[in-house]
Amino acid sequence: MKIVFLGEALVELNHSPRHQTYGGNIVNRALYLARLGGSRNINVSYATCIGIEKVSMKMLQCWQRENIDTSLVKCLATKFPNLCFIETDNHGQRHYHYWNKDNAMRYYFSYGPALLNHALINNGYDAIYISGSSIAALPDDDKTLLLTLLDAHKKKGGKVYLDNSFRSDLWSTRQAQYWYEKIFPYVDIAFVDLNDEMRIWGSSRALTQRYIKWGCREVVFKQANKNECTVCSLVITSKSLLRVASIKLAIQHGDHIAENAFVAGYLAERINKQTITQSLLLAQKLSHRVTTCSDAIIPSDSMRDIM
Repeated sequence: MKIVFLGEALVELNHSPRHQTYGGNIVNRALYLARLGGSRNINVSYATCIGIEKVSMKMLQCWQRENIDTSLVKCLATKFPNLCFIETDNHGQRHYHYWNKDNAMRYYFSYGPALLNHALINNGYDAIYISGSSIAALPDDDKTLLLTLLDAHKKKGGKVYLDNSFRSDLWSTRQAQYWYEKIFPYVDIAFVDLNDEMRIWGSSRALTQRYIKWGCREVVFKQANKNECTVCSLVITSKSLLRVASIKLAIQHGDHIAENAFVAGYLAERINKQTITQSLLLAQKLSHRVTTCSDAIIPSDSMRDIM
């Protein structure tokens, strides 16, 4: 199984400007899946734009050390990755602040969609993972190009995985509604944060009807409060959503670090043709381990038994 993750890379500052890490939700999900994929015949690629300065090159080397294929990464001489400051409040909740709205990822298709298009259509990629933030970061013309790629990818039997992440610094709720209406019909597994769903659509009315209309085959709903998170995985029938399994997680609202591990764990098992219940259990186990570590990425030795 070959899967490519499309999305922006971040230079992260946490607590102190001296504490610099490289990440972002998309690449961290790719990283965890690359670790889990070694024994599951899953090969992970990452598609993004970065600069050519020292920080960008260090990011590239970090991804390569984690066995992430970087052949779809574009390096631009005049652009830079986004900068994110992670602020932790007195209650332990993280708040994310972004600076570089003209970040390199916005130009991924501006220099031609041929690289990703060739990979999806001709290089045997079986799946693509996209986040709402991946879509939002692109100019509208490039969002349309992405739709064209997804259409061709689906016609050849490819899978599409998508989360509904909403970042108000990248687009408005109206823009998110417009593009989700166009993109979600291509999605096989949707990761849906109900808090983001409420921010985008304004209410929970017609929630299940939207995903039935779009025809998503599998929807993983997440509802988080201050102390824990409930995750419910459902599958689509012709006219309804069928609840399959649910679990509790010690994840606070906005805890992207644990969410990244959860998504990777879930996908690792589903791609490996495991049941939804088994997939939720691995996702739960990995996300729990991440919450016990202060860094965005836990050492690979900490998850060796499940790799």
